[in-house]
Amino acid sequence: MPKVFSEDMKDNLRIKLLDLGFEMLKNGGLSAVNLDELTQKTFIAKGTFYNLFKNKSEYMYYMMLHERKRSKTILSSYLDEEGKLDKDNLKNYLLWLSEENPNIFSYLTDAEQKRLIASWDIGYIENEDNDSDTMHMLISILKAPRENPDWKLACNYMKLIALSLSMKNVFITDNYDEMINSLIEQIVDLLSY
Repeated sequence: MPKVFSEDMKDNLRIKLLDLGFEMLKNGGLSAVNLDELTQKTFIAKGTFYNLFKNKSEYMYYMMLHERKRSKTILSSYLDEEGKLDKDNLKNYLLWLSEENPNIFSYLTDAEQKRLIASWDIGYIENEDNDSDTMHMLISILKAPRENPDWKLACNYMKLIALSLSMKNVFITDNYDEMINSLIEQIVDLLSY
């Protein structure tokens, strides 16, 4: 990468590439995430892309992390002036997650998921400590958290929603939204008064 790129410029370029790639992924799956098109639309050389990301697999890993970080940033917009999340805003945030669907796996085929996960550090994907940290962070900002919330069950319900979004075609469409809303209600009731 040329020395003319400052660290801030590199960071901004990474974010632009990740955002653009996620839009491509949402609109056409993994095959739509075309590196030639990405570099052309961001006015960079392919070599510059490879200075930012080792390969497409690493790029997709960082896309997943970027979308998780963006989701946590969006969470802050649901907090009140005291930095707390009431029951209604917890529900609204979970609805936003289910509607926005920032989970990259929702846009991948089973084969693509397996191929990417095999190339990544599996410790991040299947790590109960990360699940615990995320759920306890969420519980810590609740205005009225339950005394002993079943964070594991709530986490599994959240994962069930994510899986449902990625496999929507296997569900009966007539009450799909009702199913998602029911899971969200159960999460909210498990965590908050």
